[in-house]
Amino acid sequence: MNYNKGNKLLTERFYLTWAGGQMTWTCRIILKMKDAVNGDILREAVESTRQRYPYYQVKLGIRKDASGTEYFVYEDNNEPWVVSEGERPVQLVGPESNYHLLAFCYWDDCIAIDFFHAMTDGTGCYNILRTLLYEYSRRRYDATLSPETNTERIRLAGDIISPEEWEDPATKVKPENLRPMPLPERPKSINLLTQSKTKLTDDVEAINIVVEEQEMMKYVSSADTSPATLVSLLLNRAIARLHPDSSEGVPMMVLAINERPAVGCPKAAQSMASSLMLSYTDEMRGVDIDMQQTIYRGMVILQSSKDNVIERFLKSKATQDMFERVPTLEARHQAMVQAYSVVPSAASACVSYVGKANMGAAEKYVSEMYTEVFAPYALAIEMGAIGGTICISLMQRFEDDRYLDAFLDEFRQLGLTYRIANRHKMIVAPIADYRIALK
Repeated sequence: MNYNKGNKLLTERFYLTWAGGQMTWTCRIILKMKDAVNGDILREAVESTRQRYPYYQVKLGIRKDASGTEYFVYEDNNEPWVVSEGERPVQLVGPESNYHLLAFCYWDDCIAIDFFHAMTDGTGCYNILRTLLYEYSRRRYDATLSPETNTERIRLAGDIISPEEWEDPATKVKPENLRPMPLPERPKSINLLTQSKTKLTDDVEAINIVVEEQEMMKYVSSADTSPATLVSLLLNRAIARLHPDSSEGVPMMVLAINERPAVGCPKAAQSMASSLMLSYTDEMRGVDIDMQQTIYRGMVILQSSKDNVIERFLKSKATQDMFERVPTLEARHQAMVQAYSVVPSAASACVSYVGKANMGAAEKYVSEMYTEVFAPYALAIEMGAIGGTICISLMQRFEDDRYLDAFLDEFRQLGLTYRIANRHKMIVAPIADYRIALK
């Protein structure tokens, strides 16, 4: 079976073209286990997991079309996925990772997966982690562990793999009669990379925050909102406190959503994240938080309507088609870096929430789970829910905590309790200069 290997990569182009230098577009998801990690068992579990995902057993290759224009493909990669001991990640897409686009490491009671966003997103990575946690836990704790979750069976080696998992959505989406709903004009955004009220730092600090899921869900249910929408609003409110002069612009939040349902590719393995833009205008400052939550829910419903999501997906594809007028991959990368240098000025921060981990019976062996990524913004939040806990990673490039403190005070004002579980310098995997190295 082909699994798209050797075919021109389309959906992956956005991250493949942009990534480079500090903007690696690599992500790390950390599972904090309830016991010390057994490295030998983890390696066995990783190998079993690898067998389930042939479309991730790949390395990048470069081809040229008849006109001489370069493009990326996936090639077979039968080398094992790398599992290293220690917190330091290996370099992806290079010799340290056996040229894979993902790798694993472990230390103390933590297991981490590092992956390139061009390969997949949080939704795709959760599938890998469900398989891995099951394979690890049945060896480490309970050989009779069930592979069933609340909604589906965990993917395991030996499964019949549906083409829906590996076929490129960009080759399939051909909608007719799209009627996207009109969106209001977007106001000028505060850019925290140039307008922050404190000095920026070169390093990114990750603050891991724990909130009880039951308490959070009780609140969001009563307010007819969702955890991601609520956190987006609270972070915008925190920024607004520190930027009372709206002539600077307004707080603007990028909220990541999963495109798969709208695009009609629910099982797609590729990176299928889209962005909503949630503003906090002068008019919103003048109403209470209940009304603000209603307004935000309306923004989310409007922007995440099926035709609007499909339209954004097609526009992204068209943009990458445009970049392909530049014949070489390196020149195309430079053109995209220049074009997308305006991204930080379009929003103040970003929020991403994949949702409940839904790891099944093995979830009881995990206490916390955190996602960390280097974002184009000075402030970013990644969220996940596991074992009755919502785990929030707030990543900041500030020398003090004034934005963090304002954000946490929003929780206190709502009566939501939280705990700062950990603070550390954020570590994400470096990535090889693959556009040059692969030649």
